[in-house]
Amino acid sequence: MDGRQIQLTVVGVRLEVSSNQPVVMLRGAESGYEHLHVAIVIGTAEATAVSMALEERRPPRPMTHDLLAATLQDLAGGVAGIEIHLLDSSTYAAAMRLEDGRTLDARASDAVAVAVRLDRVPISMREDTLRAVAVTPGGPASSESGQRAEPPPGVSPEAHELAKKGPISAEEIREFQKFLDGAEPEDFDGSS
Repeated sequence: MDGRQIQLTVVGVRLEVSSNQPVVMLRGAESGYEHLHVAIVIGTAEATAVSMALEERRPPRPMTHDLLAATLQDLAGGVAGIEIHLLDSSTYAAAMRLEDGRTLDARASDAVAVAVRLDRVPISMREDTLRAVAVTPGGPASSESGQRAEPPPGVSPEAHELAKKGPISAEEIREFQKFLDGAEPEDFDGSS
């Protein structure tokens, strides 16, 4: 493949029920790619940060991602774009291209949390990577041989199943926010 970057939009954050693990959902934004979704497992703090930014809610004091976004605006002129890529078969990373020409390496979850704070900074993924890891919501759950389809490289079985459920409803977002609002550190007891 040619390595062309395909623009993505952040669909939202879901809670993978069986593992209680948050997942950020991205979807192809360009014509011909809208049916391709990427599910990235993220931490609870990043899930909260992304959800709050998408809902345009401001906390009384800045969160870490708010501070990072403000710092990048002040010191580098802002973020020009985020390019998500695979580090290995199931770990995503991102390159944050700054307006001043520099590039920062970041976790994909942190880069998305910053991007949604800065007037929806463009998020992209190489076309060949997107085609390799994307799932299609509502798509067939089994291969032509009748066996259950395996998730593509970079997608956990849980995220693969979750992505097939389609767009995130307002009710799911409210339920996830209720979960986060009542969560205590011991609820997660280091299992990330």
